[in-house]
Amino acid sequence: MAKALILWEIASGTVSIDPKERMAVWGQLAEVTKKALDSGKVKEWGIFAGGSGGYSIVDETSADTLTRALMLAPYVKIAVHPVLSLPEVMKIMQSLAK
Repeated sequence: MAKALILWEIASGTVSIDPKERMAVWGQLAEVTKKALDSGKVKEWGIFAGGSGGYSIVDETSADTLTRALMLAPYVKIAVHPVLSLPEVMKIMQSLAK
């Protein structure tokens, strides 16, 4: 598994201006997110106070991340940033010093 920071934002123009339709889409997106949190692959999820974007911290395969991204399309755009822990970085640095 790989840890990653995902920054997400609602794709402009994809959500209806009709409040009922908009809430239906938000409900579907929330269900996908809840399932990901319940699975344990998404460790943390949050929305920025402006409401149009947020972040997730995941511990999953790239294939899992792509699967979820496709489930959220076309409503949500994501940027995936794989991250390394300090012990992982130290191991790499030690191997380069040899």
